[in-house]
Amino acid sequence: MTAQADAVAETAAAPPLPDRPRASLQVLRVVAVLHSFAFLAQPMFAGGYLMGDVDALAWHDANAFVVTGLDVIQLGCAVVFFWKGRGRAWPIWASLAIALAVEVQVGMGYERLLVVHLPLGVSLAVGQVLATVWLFRAAAAQPRSRRARRSRRSRSAEPGGAR
Repeated sequence: MTAQADAVAETAAAPPLPDRPRASLQVLRVVAVLHSFAFLAQPMFAGGYLMGDVDALAWHDANAFVVTGLDVIQLGCAVVFFWKGRGRAWPIWASLAIALAVEVQVGMGYERLLVVHLPLGVSLAVGQVLATVWLFRAAAAQPRSRRARRSRRSRSAEPGGAR
């Protein structure tokens, strides 16, 4: 009898599972940090080219592929963070906007339209870093609230509920 009582006491004493994004947020944070580093490396490679290191342009080009790959990975992580982790939706939209703007950025770079390429690159790097900083704030770990529609549906399904 005491073994059963101890097992019941252990399960009763166990803390409830937190209702917030944990693993999906951690993965999104790691990807966002890597993405930010890749963004911040781009001006260093471009600066190296402008200082006379011709090979730095090849590094700038190769890192553009890293940035675009991390765009897709970050977008996927943001979707999982929202869908499975019950996190906020804005990282999806921010990641999508960054991914689309990066495609424009790459095109402008290959076309040598530096009047668009340079300010867009600065804007993208700042946006990515700001999004990454937000992901490390406590607000990012808070789960989104349940939809009001779901609560209305459940009330209308109850006998005598609102219609």
